[in-house]
Amino acid sequence: MSRLTLALAVGTSLALAAVTVHSSTAPAITPPAATASGLAASPPAWRTGRGLRLAVRQHGPVLQTLRNLRELERLYLVDGRAQEIPALYREVLSRTENPAVRQFAYRRIARNEFKPGDAGKSIAALRQSLDENLRRLPQP
Repeated sequence: MSRLTLALAVGTSLALAAVTVHSSTAPAITPPAATASGLAASPPAWRTGRGLRLAVRQHGPVLQTLRNLRELERLYLVDGRAQEIPALYREVLSRTENPAVRQFAYRRIARNEFKPGDAGKSIAALRQSLDENLRRLPQP
């Protein structure tokens, strides 16, 4: 038992020493130079790249719309009104031209209209989505 205690004490002191040495030798973080407008010339390093893209996507209007649609669908299912879900997504299709929202709506329509042994409505919804996507592709 005493060897274990000694080993833990030594390990802890070494870890604390490493943290102290590392923080004392680390360069000080300086804020970016300000421009004439008073704003920083570039964002700090932690606000660029993947983190910033994720933050923008998580709080962007497209993602918020998709979250609202998923929540509405869940509430329709809980309330026993599953047959109204395709109509909800068809209304969304009539109200938006955003490609991501339209693609999501078509996929949800196809999923909600799929019945084992009768996939015709699902296939029709996905074909319509495919046609829209093909029209949106740039021409060579």
